[in-house]
Amino acid sequence: MALKERSKPTQCKKPNGWIGRLVLRNMNDRHSAVTDWGFRHVAVERGFSILDVGCGGGRTLAKLAQMAREGTVHGIDYSETSVAASRKLNAVELASGRIAVKLGSVSELPFPPDHFDLVTAVETHIWWPDVPAGAREIRRVLKPGGRLAVISEVYRGANTRAARACAKYAARVGLTLLDPDGHRELLQAAGYADVQIILEETNGWIFATGMK
Repeated sequence: MALKERSKPTQCKKPNGWIGRLVLRNMNDRHSAVTDWGFRHVAVERGFSILDVGCGGGRTLAKLAQMAREGTVHGIDYSETSVAASRKLNAVELASGRIAVKLGSVSELPFPPDHFDLVTAVETHIWWPDVPAGAREIRRVLKPGGRLAVISEVYRGANTRAARACAKYAARVGLTLLDPDGHRELLQAAGYADVQIILEETNGWIFATGMK
C-alpha cells in the first residue's frame, strides 16, 4: 500500500482497507458528541425521509433512525469501505428496510428531486470536491421546506488546536475550511432560505442549516 493511501488525511477523506476500517471506528466514537450537539438544533419528525451524506461508519444513520422511527434513513458515501461499515453497523435496520446505504457522491446524488425532508452532513462537507456544487445538489433532492443540516467539529477561525492545524494544512490535504460567515454565504448562494449558524466556541463546533 502506498504511503499516500496510508496517510491520515487521505483516510479521513476516503477511508480504505483495514486502516480505513480503524479510522471509521474512531470517527464513530469521536464524532458522536458533536453529532448529538448538532441534532439538538434539528427538528426531526417520526415520519421523516432523511439522507445522510458521507455516512462514514454509520453511527449517524443509527441515531437518525431512532429519531425518525416511522420514516426512512438513507446513507451515501463514495468510499466502499464506509458503505460496508455502515451496512454492517446497521444490519438489523437495513434488513427491515428502514435504513439503506448506497455508494455514491454528493456531486451527483442518486435520488430524484424533492425527495427528502432532511439532509445531514456530519464532518464531511470539508472534504467535498466542490463544496458549492454539493450544497446545490443537496438542495435539489430536498423537498420544499426541507432542510440541510451541516455539522462539523472544525471551522476556520475557531480557537482550538484542531482548527488551527486544519487551517495550516488545508491546502496541502485538499480540505475546504470555511469561517462562520463563509458557511452562511455558501448556503445563501446555493439558494437556501432561513440560513442559521450556531457555534459551540469552547469545542470549536459549528452547525449550519438552511431551508429549501
